[in-house]
Amino acid sequence: MELSALTGIWKWFKWLPKFLLKKVFSKERLSELILIDVKARHRSVSLNLMGKSTFSIYFQVINMTPFEIELDRAEVEFNINGARLKTQYMRKTSFKAGEVTSWFVEGNVDPADADHIAKHFNESDDRASLTLHCDFNCILHNFKKAHFTLEGVNINYTNLKSRQKQLEQCT
Repeated sequence: MELSALTGIWKWFKWLPKFLLKKVFSKERLSELILIDVKARHRSVSLNLMGKSTFSIYFQVINMTPFEIELDRAEVEFNINGARLKTQYMRKTSFKAGEVTSWFVEGNVDPADADHIAKHFNESDDRASLTLHCDFNCILHNFKKAHFTLEGVNINYTNLKSRQKQLEQCT
């Protein structure tokens, strides 16, 4: 079913009293109707390993609820080759009913983690995953989309070879 048709159906229920809507749209149901993934195009996950090493991630959000929701905060853990990189998203961001949009996070990489990632890089076995914990607000409930993992993340590396050469020279 097309997303616009789905949200169109839910619009007919918005006139119901709030206590009934809360029964139909529990916190768990609202959480299920929010889809989050890594954005599909271009360089959605990037890792720069030189200078002040950083990472950036573009997420796509699909709000399949009939309500406007607000992302209150999110904690993102980026696991790559045994290193755990963490960042928080603290900007309140609203998503309209039926909206498909994106949001962006970035964080710093500790030099020891950057070294670890460069040392243990294996192109044929490059494993990365993202773990998210998001807090949302809505007119019915405040709810969480807690600790779900996105695996098989493709990373765009910047300066990987330079970091590897730098490490070789130090040994």
